Amino acid sequence: MKKIRMSREFAYLAGLMTMPFAVAFTVKADLGMSMIAAPTYIISQKVSFLSYGTAEYIVQALFLILMCVIIKKVRAAYLTSFLTALIYGAILDFAVYITRGIPANSMPVRILLFIAGMVMTSLSVAFFFNTYLAPCAYDFFVRVVGREKNLDMRKWKLTYDFLMLIFSAALSLALFHKFIAINVGTLVMALCNGNLISFFSKTMQKHFEFFDRFPLAKYFEN
Repeated sequence: MKKIRMSREFAYLAGLMTMPFAVAFTVKADLGMSMIAAPTYIISQKVSFLSYGTAEYIVQALFLILMCVIIKKVRAAYLTSFLTALIYGAILDFAVYITRGIPANSMPVRILLFIAGMVMTSLSVAFFFNTYLAPCAYDFFVRVVGREKNLDMRKWKLTYDFLMLIFSAALSLALFHKFIAINVGTLVMALCNGNLISFFSKTMQKHFEFFDRFPLAKYFEN
């Protein structure tokens, strides 16, 4: 079967558009968020003048700074991850705004919203796997630190996720004295996202042929 051609630049835009709405759906479901998305949501709920999107790109900027300190290297291409964070933050605020009118006052609706958010999150990550442009700082941090430090990526990603879970729980307890954004859905996403990402990645490789529309990959992949 002939594969459908898709540019890696389009894959970046698809991931960038999908992820914010995925997060907005999990916020609306209120059944728990991923340990990656939870910290900035918790901060935005405590600091009234920070929107969720604004908190995102502030925290992601800190992650990029920490990444550069750890690997002791700064490249201009790394700044594109912050540009991604800015765009992502703006779309996230828009997504949260337009989904606020969804009636989520029954458990079946909340579960459907949560499932949609979880599936879309995994889909967006799979899109980012097929682009050379820098994703949001969280995934970029894992990718670059793991590569520069020659870490076992599977073990490193599991360690990173565990540390983010601990940080999210501690931050929630410190600011609210209860769990905010950490719920049963957090565990479900932790257990399911890996398999869903793998499924979408394999499906994309089977049905799509990715190519570079612009000769820019050399500035990002070295």
